Amino acid sequence: MVKHRVLDQQKVLATAGMMASESGVANLNFKALAARLDIRSQSLYNYYPNIEAVIEALGADFLGQLDTQLTHGLVGLSGVDSLKRFAEISHDYFDSTGNRVQLLYYVHRYAEVSPFVQSMQAVIDLLKRLVAGVHLHHMSQEAYVQGFISSVLGFTVLEIMNYLPGIDRDVNYHQMLQLYLDEVQK
Repeated sequence: MVKHRVLDQQKVLATAGMMASESGVANLNFKALAARLDIRSQSLYNYYPNIEAVIEALGADFLGQLDTQLTHGLVGLSGVDSLKRFAEISHDYFDSTGNRVQLLYYVHRYAEVSPFVQSMQAVIDLLKRLVAGVHLHHMSQEAYVQGFISSVLGFTVLEIMNYLPGIDRDVNYHQMLQLYLDEVQK
């Protein structure tokens, strides 16, 4: 009797996600993915037209999960507390995903209608709504959003990639975050 595999887009995506976590997004390709799934690489075309489509789906899922965590984690918070929690959730989420954080480097490759881009925009829009609810000392809201998201994501990415060795990363991260929180009028 022939043993049939049960394979679907979600299983392909889950395997691609594991591979991205282990060895980085740049090393993800159809040949390696097919080998991990124990199928012929041509069979992957039944699920995704190319590796870019897999990366797009991974990115949309990755940022969609962050958006969900942020939405749930911010319930009942406002002002500086919501901004601090946004940063903590984002930092912890990216830290927990290992090399999958590299997906952020790929979002610019996709059109605005892409689910990947839309998921990124949802995270930024959430931050914009939080910032709209506070008064800032000196910065414009747009500059604050850009600086805040860049600092939180940038620090976390550099931290994950081990570009910040030999420092107390938690202390430095919280000091950087405090700079932004101090900009909020109480």
